[in-house]
Amino acid sequence: MGSTAFEEIKRAGRLPSPKAVALELMRLLDEESTPISQITATVETDPVLSSRLLKLVNSPLVGISRTIASLAMAVNLIGRPAVRNLVLGMSLMEPQKHIGAAKFNYQEYWSKSLARAVSARHLAKFFGACAADEAFTTALVSRIGSLGLAFTHPKEYDEILTKTGESTVTEFLVVERDAFGIDQNELSAEMMAEWHLADIFCDAVRFQNAIDLTKVEIDDRSKRLIAQLRLANAFAEVFVRQDVFREDLAEAIETGSSLNVPTEVLTEAFDLAKKEWHELGSVFSVKTTNKVPSLLDAHSRAPRNQKPILVVDDDPVSLKLLVDALTEAGYQVQTAVNGFEAFKAIRNDGYQMVLTDWNMPKMDGLQLCGALRNSEVVGFVYVIVLTSCTDNEVLSKAFDAGADDFLVKPWKKIELLARLKAGIRTLSLERTLAAEQRAAHKSNAELAALNEKLQRMATTDELTGLYNRREAMSRLTEYWEMAQRRNQALSCIALDIDHFKRCNDTYGHDAGDIVLRETARVLRRGVRASESVFRIGGEEFLVLCPGATVDMARQAAERLRAMIEANQIEHNNKIHKVTISGGIAEIQPDMNNSDELLKVADQALYDAKAAGRNRVMVGRLIPVSSV
Repeated sequence: MGSTAFEEIKRAGRLPSPKAVALELMRLLDEESTPISQITATVETDPVLSSRLLKLVNSPLVGISRTIASLAMAVNLIGRPAVRNLVLGMSLMEPQKHIGAAKFNYQEYWSKSLARAVSARHLAKFFGACAADEAFTTALVSRIGSLGLAFTHPKEYDEILTKTGESTVTEFLVVERDAFGIDQNELSAEMMAEWHLADIFCDAVRFQNAIDLTKVEIDDRSKRLIAQLRLANAFAEVFVRQDVFREDLAEAIETGSSLNVPTEVLTEAFDLAKKEWHELGSVFSVKTTNKVPSLLDAHSRAPRNQKPILVVDDDPVSLKLLVDALTEAGYQVQTAVNGFEAFKAIRNDGYQMVLTDWNMPKMDGLQLCGALRNSEVVGFVYVIVLTSCTDNEVLSKAFDAGADDFLVKPWKKIELLARLKAGIRTLSLERTLAAEQRAAHKSNAELAALNEKLQRMATTDELTGLYNRREAMSRLTEYWEMAQRRNQALSCIALDIDHFKRCNDTYGHDAGDIVLRETARVLRRGVRASESVFRIGGEEFLVLCPGATVDMARQAAERLRAMIEANQIEHNNKIHKVTISGGIAEIQPDMNNSDELLKVADQALYDAKAAGRNRVMVGRLIPVSSV
């Protein structure tokens, strides 16, 4: 599949390739019988290639102690295979005339390729899979397929770059295969084969991102080449980053550790490679930087999720020294010249890490600590106080004022970064604790809301929204006991919608539900603050009136009856009028429990219906002996 796709891409004639002079030179270098004079003459036909080759031969990449001015001497000293590899790399890195994908970062591509190449060169001795110059060339062109796809399918590749965003390399390769029938690794391997690089190097590039190498039919040497490429790529990812954080260095270290590379080998190769990468940048016309930190700095490097640090000092020289040290370690830094200015900045911008001098005008470091600890606005701030005093009694004042740590001047960078790291760890724990507390509060609030919902479901009638029968009986018992204890009045009103069954039978249950909801709405609006209304059955309602005499309850019942009668209910373009009947009962001395009070109200309701409905009547307890 890959071979067919490669032939189709190659026929388009837009793949990056060495120019004619370089290809002829590579052919001549492959033949042992070719005289040095013919090789030199071929190189000299291209002045640019000649000058770049001499410049490269005299660079740290080759490592010859004396200056070489003769191309013939260069070929003899470094050998034909090494010259061939250098010619291939230089020729490919010549500016391309093709117009490729607009979103492809060509400058970063070559910068990373060179970083990968020098890294592989310095790792070659440890992995022992190939010579240093072979490692250099293989790593240099190991991702040339991505450049090829950007040249041959610019529009489609732009769409892929937009769509994939932060995808992993493995995910990106799948997208490429789906789009073009070949991915960048396969295309790189096919292009390398065209340039007559050995099969073992082509296979290493083809399978460099294989998830499970045990399923790939390659020998141990090929696996070591792949390991070399993977670690070289991990180095290159760090080299080209605009900002290098602790996590980036840790990832490179973790990659080396997973490949069983000793720490001392890893750090030495990394440092040599980054130095050489920067030195070779001008040779290959590639943008590089000399500000890449060492792997040894991983422990003191700024983390990716860092927040700006506020540095407070009234001395410009001291302030600059602190800012430079922190910036070099990857931290974002803001400054203030006294405690007053710092407190204002902390309050406005929320800084959580502060390095402050002790002695300053307007507000010194200890006064700043006190202001922060007494503030209810700024939250938790970690404060490191800088002082030239080492007296324990004096330093205790700093901690009493609210300082979290101190640093003695003149400070050492390693100690500064170590104390800063400890502070950041404390802040992280503080944020974790705060997040856990917020989660607990949220969980408690959700649980309370759920309990409230369950309580409401247990006590509320779903159709009307009124309290249900269970709640009515509970409240009636509660009011009864309170009335007995305090010798207070208690009345209740039993209500029933007149002819409700006829309404259901005539207009249907939908109409009946509307009547129930409308009646409940009017009753809820009509009861006083001290009264409670409940739906206790189909069309039956109960109003409890604690502290109310029978006369007061009768007035309330009459008010509710009148409001129901006046209310008009619209359904299916028809106006329906509803009436209710009510029975009233008041607690009496000879009543034994709340059930008897409710029974009297029910009997009065029955009497009101028997008397013609749409009225309220007062019930009386009938002694058992009178029945």
